[in-house]
Amino acid sequence: MRCHLFSVYGVVAGMILFTRDGVDPKDLLHYFTINVNILTALGASMLIPYAIEGVRKKHFSCPKWMALFFYSGTVCMTIVMFFAVALISWFDRTMAFGGYNRFLHIVCPLMILITFFLSESRYEFTLRDAVLSIIPLLIYEVIYLYEVVFLGPEKGGWEDLYFMTAFIPFYISAVLVMLLALGIALLLRYLHNRFNRSRMNRLVHNLWEPEVDPTEIKLELFGLGRYMGKYESINHASLPLDIIDLIARRYNIRHDELIRAYVKGMLDSLNERQQ
Repeated sequence: MRCHLFSVYGVVAGMILFTRDGVDPKDLLHYFTINVNILTALGASMLIPYAIEGVRKKHFSCPKWMALFFYSGTVCMTIVMFFAVALISWFDRTMAFGGYNRFLHIVCPLMILITFFLSESRYEFTLRDAVLSIIPLLIYEVIYLYEVVFLGPEKGGWEDLYFMTAFIPFYISAVLVMLLALGIALLLRYLHNRFNRSRMNRLVHNLWEPEVDPTEIKLELFGLGRYMGKYESINHASLPLDIIDLIARRYNIRHDELIRAYVKGMLDSLNERQQ
């Protein structure tokens, strides 16, 4: 939620400031930073209803495509921070860290990274996901190539804002940037998956009792089903297979036995609500 607010604040406040100085707001969309902050704010906004629902149901989950969307935004924001610190700051510290760019280049990426690593997720990102996560950058590079190289400022195109053609040919700099982006995506994927597995292992082996009566476990699943039935509708009933799978593997209990206990508890609760 905080990363969403910081992104919105940085983008909106920056647009107001530049507009006041006579800059056309649509020209700000030429910058990858602005587009990425908008993308990430959108991704964080989509997670808010699921976070609220997770607090209410004591079980956070979201669709895989939404988790991938947020992963992509995190990768792109990390790229923004990397270029601000490693490149832009050497030529123009004000552009890198001054004013609202401090939020867009540093604060927002750090908040996004913290949120990304601390948020519980049942998904482990794959190599394919890492490649998909850099698609927004690829799309921006294609547009940048058209506007800067094929059109140019003299024909109404963009200025070379990021000096992609100033020192080496664009096709070389573009490939280098994509390779850097892929490296960042793979690093974030590795860290995310490692933290995710560590949290699951800590939950299963450190917080759960090593030996519990299977009947007691089924009663707990029955109670969880009853609790969930208080908030679910018959048309949108969910089955927390990730939790059930962890319990089944931890205590060597068949999945179908746990599922039956959970479903029975949920149906009992739903029937009571309908009476």
